[in-house]
Amino acid sequence: MATALADLVDNSLAAAASEVRVEFSTDKGAAWVAVVDNGAGMTAGQLHEAVRFGGTGPTAERRVGDLGRFGLGLKTASLSQCRLLTVLSRTPDGLASRTWDLDLVRATDDWRVLVVPDSEALSIAEKLGFEGNGTMVLWRRLDRAGEGPVLARRLGQCRAKLRMWFHRFLEAGALRLVVGDHSLTPWDPFWRRHVATQDLGTERLGEATPVLVTPYVLPHPTRLSEAELAEGAGPRGWHAQQGFYVYRGNRMVSAGGWLGLPDLTMVPPTRLARIEVHVDPADDHRWQVDVRKSRVHAPAALEERLVRLATAARDASTRVFRRRAVTAGEGRGRDGGVTFGWVHERRHGVSSYLVNRQHPVVAAALASDEGAKVEAVLRLVERTLPVGFIAIEAQNDPGRTPQAALEGADEAEARADLTAMLAALPDDPATREAAIRALASVEPFNRFPHLVAEIAGQVRPEGA
Repeated sequence: MATALADLVDNSLAAAASEVRVEFSTDKGAAWVAVVDNGAGMTAGQLHEAVRFGGTGPTAERRVGDLGRFGLGLKTASLSQCRLLTVLSRTPDGLASRTWDLDLVRATDDWRVLVVPDSEALSIAEKLGFEGNGTMVLWRRLDRAGEGPVLARRLGQCRAKLRMWFHRFLEAGALRLVVGDHSLTPWDPFWRRHVATQDLGTERLGEATPVLVTPYVLPHPTRLSEAELAEGAGPRGWHAQQGFYVYRGNRMVSAGGWLGLPDLTMVPPTRLARIEVHVDPADDHRWQVDVRKSRVHAPAALEERLVRLATAARDASTRVFRRRAVTAGEGRGRDGGVTFGWVHERRHGVSSYLVNRQHPVVAAALASDEGAKVEAVLRLVERTLPVGFIAIEAQNDPGRTPQAALEGADEAEARADLTAMLAALPDDPATREAAIRALASVEPFNRFPHLVAEIAGQVRPEGA
């Protein structure tokens, strides 16, 4: 349904409409959907041509701003959802009407189009305030779109996709798009206003009809609030929204995915990579834009350069996660190294995660009189770490990323945990002082230097 509605919005934009409303009734037995615009409208002759299948095909020269392609959108989009399609269009010359009734076509075995509007269509137009120049496309007998809660849910799902596909027009103020009671706001897939978004620069590919390509790397999930995480996920979620976003005439026609290019797969570490691609509508044949204007294929001549740009963006996305990961050997402290609480080992193709015995707090506990008991506890933790469950949880919710130690904790929580850790340091003052200095570049203390300095002065060897 979203694709069908988008086709109608394309037609409205081609008619210079600044507002498009999607109105509907979900009443069982009398459900309908209407798309109303304030564009230039069509005369009776123009409307008759518009409802003719294949009226203006892909070889026809189109004016700038015309997002059409095959001359099929209005008809096939509408009849994919309903069996009764009525189009009312008004110009200064008056009101024109054309109706396709598939039940009538079947009964008469004739492609007969009706030219006089029925009373129900005129009543709905009046109810929606369809006055002045513009066009109203009305769907009735919604055999595919459904009715009642089904229709309401599908229209609700359409909102997210429409605000994505037409976000350039919404951002520029060139279009007001309303679905029911919701005035749609633009969804920018590249989060260009966020301070942590990386813009990797624009490259121009091709000569006669240039293609502009701009890779972006979005912020790490821990840099985003819960609301921003939900917004950034888009209609299909963080994992599925990675990849290329192809635009023709500022209208998005492909939202995510790697266009089937070699060696580019959808994997969690690359989910922050999103690549903007602008193509000229006149270049549709090279990009193999399909009838629904929802799927494209990159020209063979551009594949190598697109793969190179995509690989750079994917590598940058992976680096963002690596910088945030809590694993040994990643990152640098002021003394040139960071000690983490966990060590990743891989032997004979099997990964394991061990508590780092070199961590100052762990080392101090092992050196105590209870060192043997501490070692037993560490081995229990290592042997029972639910790696499989963690992997399944991460796969089921790829939008969330495990945080570093105490990341996101408030000061009271961090203070309590750090106090307990520092209380376990050695009794000997010299050893204790050396350990505290070492903690300056150790997870999680390296992110709370003021608390460490304060607590170290308060916590005595005998405890807090």
